Parts: sequence; C-alpha cells; structure tokens
Amino acid sequence: ATMGETVLYATACCGNSPQGDGSFVPLSVHYQERYSAAGRTSGSYLKREGRPRDADVLVARLVDRPLRPLLEKGWCNETQVLEWVLSYDGVNQPEPLAITAAAAALLISDIPLAKAVAGVRVGYLPSAGFVINPSAAQMVQSRLDLLMAGTAEAVLMIEGFCDWLTEEEMLEAVAAGQAAISAMCGQLTAWAAQVGKPKRTERVLPPQGLKEALTELATAGLEQVYRAGGRKEESTAAVAAVREEAFAALRGEQYAGRWPNLDDLTLTLAWKSVESGVMRQLVLREGVRADGRRVTDIRPITSRAGVLPRTHGSALFTRGETQVRDAVVGVVSCC
Repeated sequence: ATMGETVLYATACCGNSPQGDGSFVPLSVHYQERYSAAGRTSGSYLKREGRPRDADVLVARLVDRPLRPLLEKGWCNETQVLEWVLSYDGVNQPEPLAITAAAAALLISDIPLAKAVAGVRVGYLPSAGFVINPSAAQMVQSRLDLLMAGTAEAVLMIEGFCDWLTEEEMLEAVAAGQAAISAMCGQLTAWAAQVGKPKRTERVLPPQGLKEALTELATAGLEQVYRAGGRKEESTAAVAAVREEAFAALRGEQYAGRWPNLDDLTLTLAWKSVESGVMRQLVLREGVRADGRRVTDIRPITSRAGVLPRTHGSALFTRGETQVRDAVVGVVSCC
C-alpha cells in the first residue's frame, strides 16, 4: 500500500485447520516501522531489526480492533497479519494506511472477512476545516487528531483527542471521516471482486437449531434476572440457575433425538450467543441493562483519599462493585 512516498507491506495468511472451540478468533497482527524506511540503520552492534517498539504494538492493536469482529462467526483458523513500513516520507503518516492495507490483504485472500474495512485520520485546521489524512506538518497545527476505521455503512472504531472542539464539530468530523471511509471501501470491494480468492468455508459453530431452542428455553428466565438487578453474586447465581435448567431440558427426552451427543463445550458456546442476544434486546426494547439499571443510570461513585499511612498520597475509587486503589511515591534526595 502506498500513500505519497510512504510504502507499507501487508500480508495475511491462515492455518489449514480450525483451532479451539470457535469462541475466540486466533488473530494476531504484527506491525513494525523499520529503520530502513527512513534511510537509517541501528546504532548498536547488531544491525538487524529488533523487536517492535511500544508504538508499533499500539498500531497493531489499532489494526486488530476493527478487523477482528468482521471475521465471520465460527472462524477459528489461526490467522496472521504481518505489516512492515518499508518507506516513510516524513509527510504521510502510516497508521491509517496500516488499517486499510491489512483489510485489503484479508479481503482479497481466502480468509472470510465479511466486508471491506478502511482507516483514515481526520484533522482540523482553522484555515481549511476538516482534513482527511493530513500531513505530519499539518498535524502540528491541527486541533484534532481523530483516527477512524469503518465499513461503507458504519463506523467501527474511533480513537483520538481534540483541543476543545464542540460536540457538533466532533460529529461533523466523524461524518467527514466516514464519508471518506465509505468511498474507499467501495473501491476495495470492487477490487476484491476482480482479484479476490474464494473464501474458505470451515467453521466451528453450534449444531443447527441449537441456539434457537436455547433462546426459547432461557429468554424468559434471563429477562427476569436482568430486570431484577441486585448484587453481582446474586445475579450471577440466578443466571447460572437458568443456564443449568435450560441445559438439562436440552439433554432431556424432548430434544434427545435432535442432538444426541451434546457436550458442555457446545452448549456453552451457544449459551454465550443467547445470553448476549437477550441482554442486547432488553436494552433496545425496554432500556434495561443487565444489572437492572436504566440506560440513563450510573453506578454510585465514591472516592477516599489518604487510605495508606506511609505513602506520599493514596486514594480508593469505588464505582458500584469495582474498586481501584492508587498510590503516589517519591524519591527523597540529600546533598
């Protein structure tokens, strides 16, 4: 992939057989900005490239984030995306290019990526307004650094910061970025239709009809638990009771002929999908979350300072049943 004189190499490959139970996509993304891309070499005795820097790891995560959910359900072949920055011109920044290049490599491969994905950076210059993929020099003056990824229809990821832009300006920035992403995805889709490989078909999925049967058995009980709310231990125990009752029914005489060899792993895989689906529908339909809160409610928040006697400073932050303890230490020096 090339933008100006910034050149990025991207490949995608996968294993020949599924791994695991289908509950996790074994995707790994490796991204590295090579010294040679800027015409430099390592100053140490070893001239070869070392391990990726922290900044490289963060870019790899930016690439992983929008791609992982678009790999088709049940895909659990080990999958690797490898990216190297081979040339950097000091003008065109490689991060949004890395997202687009990785998606393009997956899209034309036999790996089942559901649809095209692209990435852009949006900046804001007082003299020019919103700028798509601004140069490094423009970013120095920009009041916005917004990195986006998405498909032709929707935004998948937003990360960045701004210098006191209004909510309306931020929405306008997202709209500008999404318009650019949509155009890029259209071109990627057309390109993949010409040169792409047929997609692989192996999947690890629950037996056909199992999810529907489990949904019918468990929906009423789960909705009752979610509406009731209460402490985490109580709701967890109640959900577990609903789950065990549904599992027992599926192993009973009524369903024995349909799925005679159901194991715990298959049932658990189907249960995760059913539980998240019921939770989502309850939020959309009634505005009730899994702990009984409305969508406009927040957990009680408290904080205490000075909880530890011998540190320079300490605090305990509590939100609902989540707690974080922090401490500040210093170094005493003498002459």
